[in-house]
Amino acid sequence: MFHGLDLHQRFIQVCRIDATGQERSDFRIDATHDAITAFAETLGPDDAVVLEATFHTWAVWALLVPHAGRVVVANPLQVKAIAHARIKTDKIDAYTLAQLLRLDFIPAVEMPDERTWELRQLVTHRQLLARQRTAVRNAIYGILHRKLLRCPYCEPFGRLGRLWLRAQDFTDAERFMVENDLALLDTLTHGIEAVDERLRVTASLERDARLLMTIPGVGVTVAVGLLAAIGDVRRFASPNQLAAYFGLVPRVSQSADRCYHGPITKQGRSSARWLAVEAAQSLSQMSTPLAASYHRVKRKRGHNVAVTALARKLVVLVWYLLRKQEPYRYGPVAHTRRKLRRLTPGLAPAKPGQVPHTLEAVYREHGLPLPAAPTAAEKRAAARNLRVVTLAKKHECTA
Repeated sequence: MFHGLDLHQRFIQVCRIDATGQERSDFRIDATHDAITAFAETLGPDDAVVLEATFHTWAVWALLVPHAGRVVVANPLQVKAIAHARIKTDKIDAYTLAQLLRLDFIPAVEMPDERTWELRQLVTHRQLLARQRTAVRNAIYGILHRKLLRCPYCEPFGRLGRLWLRAQDFTDAERFMVENDLALLDTLTHGIEAVDERLRVTASLERDARLLMTIPGVGVTVAVGLLAAIGDVRRFASPNQLAAYFGLVPRVSQSADRCYHGPITKQGRSSARWLAVEAAQSLSQMSTPLAASYHRVKRKRGHNVAVTALARKLVVLVWYLLRKQEPYRYGPVAHTRRKLRRLTPGLAPAKPGQVPHTLEAVYREHGLPLPAAPTAAEKRAAARNLRVVTLAKKHECTA
C-alpha cells in the first residue's frame, strides 16, 4: 500500500491507495507522538509512505522509518501538481502525494541522521540568538539617535561604553529601557557563548571541521554549520551540485537558441547560504589568493555581487577539501594556527624557537594531513591572484 501524508500542526491527513490506484481510503490522525506511533505500527515492510518537508517532518519521519518499508520526504517546491491544483484540499494533497509515490515521481529529499539534525538545530538556535542580540543593540542605538548622542568609544556595550551610557542625561523611561536592554544583551551574550562552547567541543572532535577551519574566514560556527548543512558530502557528485544545494547558482531560462542567466536561485538551505556569505565577508578582507575573485567582480558589479560570487567559490572549495580530505594550502600561517589552537585550549604552548612558521608545521601540530604539492600552473595562478589582492588593498588605502 502507498500512503500520502499531508502534515499540519494539529492533525495529519492520510490517503491510502493500493498498487493499482483503484482502492482508496482517507482518514485523519492527530499530530501527536502517540497517534503517529500507533499509525506507524499498522505499517509493514511492503508499505510506502510519502510526506512533504515542513517544520516537524523529521520527527514524523523518525517515527515511521522503523516500521514502513519505504519512507520518502518530498520537496514541496518541486511537487508542482499540488502547488498548481485548481481545487486544493487536504484530501486532494494527500491523494496526489500517494499517486506520485505509486508512480515513482516524487522528488525526494535526503533526510539527515540524528547527529546531523541536532547540529543543524544548534546552529539555527545560535543564529536566532545572534539576531535577537542585534535587535537589542539596535534598540539601544535607537535611543541614542533620538537623543542626538554619539558614543565616543567603538560601541556603547563594553566597560567604558556602559560607563558613558550611565552618565548620560536620560529620562526615567529611557534609562529604564537602556538598563533593561543591557541586561537582556548580557543574557543573550551568555547564551551565545554557551552555544559556541558546544560547537567548539564538536569541532574539536570532527576532523572535517578542522579541515574547513584551515580556510581563511571560516571559524568554528561556520565550519560546524556547513558540515551540518552538507551532511555526507559524497551525495554531491560535483561542486556545482553543492553550490546549487546552497542556492548560490544563477537562475537559467533557456528556450531554443536563447539563454538568460539571472540572479542566484536562493533555493536550498537559507541558513547554510547565510553562513557561506558571512564567511565570504571575512574572507574578502584577507590577503589570500581566494579573495582575488572578490576584488575582480567588485570593480564591475559592486560589493554585494562580489561577496555572493566569493561565497560560491568558498562552497566549491569546501567540496574539494572534504572530498580529498586535505586542508587549504594558502591560508595565513599565524591566523590558521590561532584558530586551530582554540579547539584545544589545554594544548601546551610551543617552546621558544619551536613555533611553527609554515602551514605544514601547523597541520602536523594538530594532526591534519598535509596538502598535496601544487602544480606549476597552480602556483602561477595563486601568485597572480595574490598580486591582485595586494594591489586592491593598496588602492583602498590610498583612496
